[in-house]
Amino acid sequence: MDRKPTGAVLMDYQAAEAIRDKVQRRIRAEKEFLEERAAIQEEGSPTQQAIRILTASEWMLTPLPPADQIIAGLFDLRDKFAIIGGSKTRKTFFSLQMILSLATGRPFLLWHVPKARTVVHVQYEITERHFLERLIRMARALGIDREELTNLHIINARGLNLTGKRGIDQISKSISNYKPEVILFDPLYKIHEGVENAAEDMKIILSQFDHLAEETSAAVGYVHHDPKGQAGDRSTRDRGAGSNVLSRDYDAAFVLTEHTCEEDAVVLEMLLRNYRPQEPFVVQWSEDDETGGYCFQAREDIAPEKKASKRAAQPAFLSYLAIAQSILENNEMEIGVFKSIFKQRSGLSDNRIKDFLTWAQSGGKPHLTTREERARKTHKKWIRVSGNMFNE
Repeated sequence: MDRKPTGAVLMDYQAAEAIRDKVQRRIRAEKEFLEERAAIQEEGSPTQQAIRILTASEWMLTPLPPADQIIAGLFDLRDKFAIIGGSKTRKTFFSLQMILSLATGRPFLLWHVPKARTVVHVQYEITERHFLERLIRMARALGIDREELTNLHIINARGLNLTGKRGIDQISKSISNYKPEVILFDPLYKIHEGVENAAEDMKIILSQFDHLAEETSAAVGYVHHDPKGQAGDRSTRDRGAGSNVLSRDYDAAFVLTEHTCEEDAVVLEMLLRNYRPQEPFVVQWSEDDETGGYCFQAREDIAPEKKASKRAAQPAFLSYLAIAQSILENNEMEIGVFKSIFKQRSGLSDNRIKDFLTWAQSGGKPHLTTREERARKTHKKWIRVSGNMFNE
């Protein structure tokens, strides 16, 4: 049997030792992570705190305290709220406009802010210079003077290791003297240390927000991004990247989706745990070239139609199916004639009609079908209602 040279055997041994050391380091790191996570869970566990048991018959005799609403009809002190949107929805600007309204007691879009609040904003993404520019320009657009912002306190956390439980504890100690009533983190993914899609990891940071809200009596919010794909295709409840525990965590969520056709406009939807549902509406980004100010403005004159993929059923498109059916009935029609009549009755632009027809003919069960006739000098296209439309 051939033997390996001594040098080759030594190299194999060294390689095996390197692999063993690497595996052991990985095991130690995983063990430390699990121990730390268990410690955090144990420390934040309700079993480590005094448990208060209330007898309903006696508890109902106590006067019901009035709700201390941060934004009327949306959320209160100690509630958790989320701002969720895609990369093109300007969700960070939206959050800045919100905290400026809360710190000054001014209306936020269509909502009443009962009184000015002490706000702490912890932002992780933007350099101080650029955040200051945004603050100045948006305050200018909203007509807010510098002297009005003594209630707004900002922590520029970019580059600082303020993450996980230790980071939140450090922030909590730093802001305790300010007695905040609203604390907003932007963005969520910069502060939690685990895996975004892992429920157990997400629960850790969300429980820390619960603890922070109880400790400070403040409303605690976070800005979060959408997962990949067209946000308008998803249910509003399923928005926000990561584990589905997120959608069951907050008391209020502001969900931003690109508008289907209006430039610089987003559809704003609300998810509320403690207050009555509200109708979605459109907000549009506005910039003043003369003053340099910018902000969102509510646009109740624009229909709240969310941008979706070609195959996604947009609510407006569903309503236009009835118009198509009334034109075609059980007949086949040359598509140019159909478009002309459909445009008159629907009021849609040519591009929107094109999008409608693409959507109506997509999927496994299309609502409309077309066929083509080709001859040497002629090419005609016909459209009709498919059987699927009558079966729905």
